[in-house]
Amino acid sequence: MMFNRIRRAQSSFTRLYRNRAMAVVGLTLFVALTAVPISAEPIVPPWRIELPWTSHTALVTVGDTQIIAEIADTGDLRSRGLSFRDGLKSGHGMIFIFDDASPRSFWMRGMRFCLDIIWIEGDQIVGAAENACPEPGVSEQDLARYRSPEPVSYVLEMPAGWLDEHGYRPGTPVTIQMARADR
Repeated sequence: MMFNRIRRAQSSFTRLYRNRAMAVVGLTLFVALTAVPISAEPIVPPWRIELPWTSHTALVTVGDTQIIAEIADTGDLRSRGLSFRDGLKSGHGMIFIFDDASPRSFWMRGMRFCLDIIWIEGDQIVGAAENACPEPGVSEQDLARYRSPEPVSYVLEMPAGWLDEHGYRPGTPVTIQMARADR
């Protein structure tokens, strides 16, 4: 009698194990045969997305040279600036627009190329930090700060050497035509 109980328990266990194994195999086959292949696109980090990051540009004329400048007129746009980019197209730059003339300080956080940082007030260049370059491996608190020589309302960033190439200096006239939506 004990032998029959053991045999029935083994038989129940075997049936339960076999049923579970068949359920797992069946579920696996169902998923494998009905699954739709999914193709995933890699996530592109923000600094690799096609530029510009803002849709507003201004036509800036420095001396007799016209530039298409992306407008950085909000805290977020000014903070990001040209960081994480690999460069600028020829004839392009970024214009930082402030509500009032104040002393300005810029740094090269997240930059990958050198710049001419041009301070503008009263429709003319009042100074520049020429050939300001990234400082790889330097902590943020130790990065060089480039300060305007006087309070300014506008700051234009162009590729390094642009000022020297065109011969522009303090006193060169600047005009800024706003509100051009490109995209």
